[in-house]
Amino acid sequence: MPIASFVTVFHRVTPFLLPAVQSILGQTLTDLELILVDNGTGVGTQPLGPAGQDPRIRMVSLPSNLGIAAGLNAGVAAARGEFVALLDSDDIALPCRLERQVAALRADPALGLVSSCAETIDGEGCVIGREFALVGAEEQRVFTAYSMPAPAPSYTGRVECFRRFPYEPAFRFAMDYDFVARVAEVHGIAGVPEVLMQYRSHSQQVSVLEPAEQILNACIIRLLTARRRAGRSEDSAATLAVMARWLAEGLAVREIYRRFADWSLRERFPLLAVYHARKVVSARRRPIEAAWATGILAQALRQSQTNRGLLLRMFFGGPLRAHGLKPA
Repeated sequence: MPIASFVTVFHRVTPFLLPAVQSILGQTLTDLELILVDNGTGVGTQPLGPAGQDPRIRMVSLPSNLGIAAGLNAGVAAARGEFVALLDSDDIALPCRLERQVAALRADPALGLVSSCAETIDGEGCVIGREFALVGAEEQRVFTAYSMPAPAPSYTGRVECFRRFPYEPAFRFAMDYDFVARVAEVHGIAGVPEVLMQYRSHSQQVSVLEPAEQILNACIIRLLTARRRAGRSEDSAATLAVMARWLAEGLAVREIYRRFADWSLRERFPLLAVYHARKVVSARRRPIEAAWATGILAQALRQSQTNRGLLLRMFFGGPLRAHGLKPA
């Protein structure tokens, strides 16, 4: 059996697929398999040319595009490795990525997932920046209350983590955030402080084309995470039904954040309410929005007399400053 299984899902053939596959096959840790999940195209390995003949590639073909979550779950189900590594079909794994992350996981049995730092590249493969990433285990755990602590495709972890917490098909976006948040409640998660992958940013990414749905998914995940960590029932079925109704309304981004600020207050999550109120101001910088957000802050301060400093730091500085977190 291979040491690790890379899982890569694709639902259309792009010029980025072959470089992604080649970057996996070129890892310095060669005892691996690539579970390539074809989400409904039916093309198999044909677009890969000679690279498609590598015996380490195993195809999983789905009858139609069932979504990223279903594709990832199918890939994990087929994995034979001790570890599972993720890579999107338009990204690049640098040669020593798998070697470094497997070493980190083996060095600390308490770790379930290990991420890395990542460069941002454009459609031509030119480096244009750096992706947000937290490295420390406690930093990553704290930040999962709000969002992904590192690039989703940079994670490698123990196969049992992926099987215990399957991706939620109800989320077309941010299902990786839901996964990492759940793992962080049971296992340690941390990052390797090296650039081990390149994250491609281009205009045809679905998350770029449909940002409102991505934001709505992430807001729901924050609320479910807060309920779990408060020892409450997630009530996920009813909450997902609300998400479906709001999605059908075609809400603007600022309205999504407004509703979640109010919802968070009703459920007595004042810190989460302030986080979302701050997002409203970021979405539309107008005096009326700032006045409304200040009202949310005032209500949150009344709800939580003992955490006033934390609430104020969140309102004026965001989660990194509120919790004293420093990105790599």
